Amino acid sequence: ANPDINVEPIQIAYEDYTTRISAMMLDGQPPDVGYCPGLQAPLWAQEGKLMDLTSLVENDPLLSSALPETRYYYTPGKIAGLNTAVEATLLFYNRTLFDRAGIAYPPSDPEHAWTWDEFVAAARKLTTDANGKHPGEDGFDSQQIRTYGAAFDKSYEGWTFYPFVFSNGGEAVNDDGTRLLLDSPQASQAMQNLADLMWVHQVTPTPVQDQGLPGYVSMLQTGNLGMHISGQWSLLDYASVKDLDFGVAVLPRLEKPVTVILGSPTVIFAGTKNPDAAVRFYKFHNNPEAVDLFARGLWMPLQKSYYTEPDKMKFWLDNLAHPAAMRPAFTEYILSYSRPLPSYYLRNYAQVLDQALRPAIDRIWNNEASAADALSQAVQAAQPLMDGRWDR
Repeated sequence: ANPDINVEPIQIAYEDYTTRISAMMLDGQPPDVGYCPGLQAPLWAQEGKLMDLTSLVENDPLLSSALPETRYYYTPGKIAGLNTAVEATLLFYNRTLFDRAGIAYPPSDPEHAWTWDEFVAAARKLTTDANGKHPGEDGFDSQQIRTYGAAFDKSYEGWTFYPFVFSNGGEAVNDDGTRLLLDSPQASQAMQNLADLMWVHQVTPTPVQDQGLPGYVSMLQTGNLGMHISGQWSLLDYASVKDLDFGVAVLPRLEKPVTVILGSPTVIFAGTKNPDAAVRFYKFHNNPEAVDLFARGLWMPLQKSYYTEPDKMKFWLDNLAHPAAMRPAFTEYILSYSRPLPSYYLRNYAQVLDQALRPAIDRIWNNEASAADALSQAVQAAQPLMDGRWDR
């Protein structure tokens, strides 16, 4: 506890964050501590606008034990911030729909992850149109689907598609960050598999169909969606609905089980007028035993010990949001099968996303180009922007 510190929250909409914080820094009145967009943190740190947290992270017992994937570097060996919390991509599912269809639940143990074909087969059985027909049956109407078997959040930053690229043996970039590798057969096949959920198997809403739907979380809650590939933060939405019988599983695999770690960093602004208090709050904010958002299901701890030591695991797993049978999806999966997104380490990634990947992904999801063709063009468009890695 820190009774001598009074924290005044400032709420800023994500789309206005960079502009507002930049103006505050220009006026010499920056916040003390703040959440920061992951793509912005290294830039501000290089400009001297954020406190270098290297010494704090490396010497504090709590912060030094954070998973290495959660560090945001702004130059080799120099840390701009740590994840606010660990987040990962998981598979949420409506157990009631599985029971009605007579389908076994997807596994929570990564060693027994479904194959992609098993995932697709389950999604087809769960998908029904207004007349109760399934994809592939005579008379199935893809324009009148009542229950979709599966859906994935169509993020451009890739937390729903990179797990499958990595699972299939693909990579995002080469080792020194000078070339995208998403034009490999492994990467393009993984992306095509996701597109085929919409356009071949007809088990997932297309972007046009998305516009007329209430949102995947709401759909799974009301029984109109069987499986939802999303970030761990969706757990809070599902766990807060009374009588919703939902489950959490690991993602289906292609060659091997993989998820991704993601999350934006918390930073300390260099212009803080309260540096000692800012450091104390930073450490408090990263303590799972002090912040209830960990136990409620929104956040996962940064420290490895909270995934391996039984007593510490109880602080955030011993609750209704983390059913015991599903805990391997929150522990072993994160520790042994996770990869960081390129947003942690790739320079110019915001420009790569906007100028190369976003247009290509739009074309793939809208069935305007094959994944192989769209990603080949994206890699070419990205090449002039490639400028190495923050951490090397």
